[in-house]
Amino acid sequence: MNSKLFAVIKREYLQQVRTKAFWIATFLIPSLGLGLIFIQVALTRTLVAKGRIGVVDLSGRLYEPLVAEQQGRPKDDDDQDTAANATKDKKPLKDSDVGTARKMEEGRRQRIATKLEFFKVDATPETLQGIRTKLNEDVQKERIKAYIILDQNTLDKGAAEWRAQSVKADIVMRETVAGYLTRAATKERLKDRGVDPKLYDAARVRVDLDPHEAKEVENKDASKNAGMNLAISGVFFFLIYMSIFIYGAYIMRGVLEEKNNRIVEVIVSSVRPTTLMLGKILGIGLVGLTQYAVWACLALAVTLPGAAAVIGMGELPHIPVATIGAFVLFFLLGYFLYASLYAALSAPFNTEQEAQQFVIIPGMMLILTSTTWFFAFNQPNGRLATVLSFFPFTAPLMMFMRISVQTPPLWQIATSVALLVATIFAVAWFAGRIYRVGILMYGKKPTLPEIFRWAFQAD
Repeated sequence: MNSKLFAVIKREYLQQVRTKAFWIATFLIPSLGLGLIFIQVALTRTLVAKGRIGVVDLSGRLYEPLVAEQQGRPKDDDDQDTAANATKDKKPLKDSDVGTARKMEEGRRQRIATKLEFFKVDATPETLQGIRTKLNEDVQKERIKAYIILDQNTLDKGAAEWRAQSVKADIVMRETVAGYLTRAATKERLKDRGVDPKLYDAARVRVDLDPHEAKEVENKDASKNAGMNLAISGVFFFLIYMSIFIYGAYIMRGVLEEKNNRIVEVIVSSVRPTTLMLGKILGIGLVGLTQYAVWACLALAVTLPGAAAVIGMGELPHIPVATIGAFVLFFLLGYFLYASLYAALSAPFNTEQEAQQFVIIPGMMLILTSTTWFFAFNQPNGRLATVLSFFPFTAPLMMFMRISVQTPPLWQIATSVALLVATIFAVAWFAGRIYRVGILMYGKKPTLPEIFRWAFQAD
């Protein structure tokens, strides 16, 4: 390696790593991440539906089934003999069906962590208006959370009235109550048709699709811990995304700081501008890798006890080697591509505000990818994902996502990498031409035609 290039890389690396800000950010970012996770867990507890809800049951048939559903047991659960009266022709339920129904009810009772309290409000169609006025007052004074009005339409068409302080709030509570009512009304309708409601619980089953590859020789690890692997792929995707933004901004600020302090005039007297630009990109890139290495060690230290227990159970999540390799490859390619752009586009300007006008252009390409990543995640071989995985400025993110979800044909990966490498060389050449002139320009803000003229003028 050129000794001058090595000196620039060393200077850029140590200049960042020796600062307190670097180490504060290195330890603060994962701490904030863990804090956000704990906050999310704490906030999920606020989603538990709780409060007193009045029930005006004009149909006279839904209040008790509703309470039974909320308590997680059939209305006639203590009557063991009703299991023998299944249908119109008195066909008895099998013991296995009754057992299945009970297990499902027990599981549902454990899953539903609600704190709702229903109370019956006696009313008739004639007294409904007066009752509604009284309940409205109770809701506004927060004596009760809400109230519902049920009538024959609830059984016939599934229509019920919900009254609360706001139609926009308490969505979780409203949907929870709607679920209880759906099951209660369904069982009452079954009764009307001579069918034992216990058949509803016995026949109801949740079907889970067990994913497998459509291959003669299946990769057994493909479907194992698929959810965990996809989550890890998503984390890797956003690490690439954030790294390009963060370290691109580092390069931009470094160039502007040296330019404003006139340090660069001394440096370029002994180092070629293109060597200086390359050294800055490599040095800050090593800073990023150092930060990731520290984070990896912290993550390993935090999860080591749990990982040891998981290994003992033989259930350690398997991260495909292809995903790790694709992350490293496209992280490096994406970094070098955008780092060259950030260095070139910041060199002609004197302030960060001026540079932002042009730096936003590559930033918009990254934002485009981040807003379409879910579509690639859902359809990795779709037209949108395929096109964006070939376009060099979106390929580092999009091709990585495709590989981590469903590996595309090898020729597509090779084409994407080739286009990326060619674009990096072209952008690096273009950036070097701009950098050598712009780094020494002061005063007047250059126009876009002037910047392109610098790139193609003779040395």
